[in-house]
Amino acid sequence: MIKHIVLLKWNKVLNAEELKRLNSGFSALAEKIEEIQSYQYGPDLNFYRGNADYALIAEFVDQAALDRYVKHDLHQRFLSELAGPLLASFMSVQVES
Repeated sequence: MIKHIVLLKWNKVLNAEELKRLNSGFSALAEKIEEIQSYQYGPDLNFYRGNADYALIAEFVDQAALDRYVKHDLHQRFLSELAGPLLASFMSVQVES
């Protein structure tokens, strides 16, 4: 299994509606993209200064499945229409799980 971990920083503080749309968008991806084995996401709890604003942890059976997810039309549309306009920066890492 490949665990794909993404840390996101927003370009502003998100309001409740923006956060709701993001969460709904991630939920829709998890429901519609068959390559996703598990999908966890949510805003930082603000326990520590300097954290990212939001995290995504997804699992895939192998790198090929991760690559299909990354290139999937729904994922690309989510990035360009929903997350992208709010994004200041992101980092990702992939590890075996």
